[in-house]
Amino acid sequence: MIPIVNTSHDPHFNLALEEYAVRYLDPAHNYLILWQNSPAVIIGRYQNTAEEVHQLYLAEHQIAVVRRLSGGGAVYHDMGNLNFSLIVSTQGQSFNDFRSFTLPVIETLAHYGVKAELSSRNDITIEGQKFSGNAQYRTAHHLLHHGTILFDSDLDVVAKVLNVRQDKIASKGIKSVRSRVTNIKPYLPKDVTLEAFSATLATIIGSHNQGLEPAYAWSPQDQAAVMDLVARRYGTWDWNWGKSPAFNLTAHEKFAQGSIDVRLFVEDGIIHACRIYGDFLGQRDIHEFEAALIQQRYQLDTVAPILEALPIEEYFGAISRQEVLQVLFDTSPAQ
Repeated sequence: MIPIVNTSHDPHFNLALEEYAVRYLDPAHNYLILWQNSPAVIIGRYQNTAEEVHQLYLAEHQIAVVRRLSGGGAVYHDMGNLNFSLIVSTQGQSFNDFRSFTLPVIETLAHYGVKAELSSRNDITIEGQKFSGNAQYRTAHHLLHHGTILFDSDLDVVAKVLNVRQDKIASKGIKSVRSRVTNIKPYLPKDVTLEAFSATLATIIGSHNQGLEPAYAWSPQDQAAVMDLVARRYGTWDWNWGKSPAFNLTAHEKFAQGSIDVRLFVEDGIIHACRIYGDFLGQRDIHEFEAALIQQRYQLDTVAPILEALPIEEYFGAISRQEVLQVLFDTSPAQ
């Protein structure tokens, strides 16, 4: 197995690197990538991004959102999380065989005296608490298996950034299953660092794959091809937000100055229909406000400036601009 040394912490680059490896590297070889991301939410291929994240928290904390190739649920990455990617030949490999790919993680923890087990189809747990989620993607010649390992992640952020009121949104996207999660660091000997754990994991993965070969010789051509994938896919709004399934949003909030009821239809990340009801004391025709949102991206960073330019008090009376945004995007503070 050939290690690919990746020191990037850019989630857009790192997801592009995975795709480049699984699609374009020599299928006669197997590859291993161990990597970390700066704070980011990684969305499953078939998920509705708006349904999975707390947009205000993302914006305030500059947390990226990137869609991956594989299915499954949304996960939070930070520098306390270790990701492992195995790119192997499809010959003799069964898609959805998670046990053989997660075994090295379980053995690495056993090396340090910690008992872990594969729980359900694709999660690894300690004492019933999830610390690793896994997913797969297949091309004609390569199978990509990748997983997370919560080593010392900020679990408070995990709860906040993925905290969205899903009862507001009805879509055909795959909703994430919220699980009790834990870091592995409290279970390990105190002197085990993430770097040491990563090195042991690499050795054990190698032992299951006829050993580790010299690291892949990364070329300027490889770098340029990955950056092209970032520009065309992983760095774009269309991929990370627009690929979400169509959904209907229904939201209702009651304020001291009146109530607002919002109905949106969003497809390809774009607002196609908007109706607003309520007992607010506006002076202007609310259809003008609705029209201002049609054909706009359903994203806080897009809609907030539009509202800044509108005379909100003329449409909603004493209800503030921030309160209107709260209804549209559930911008109440993350719990």
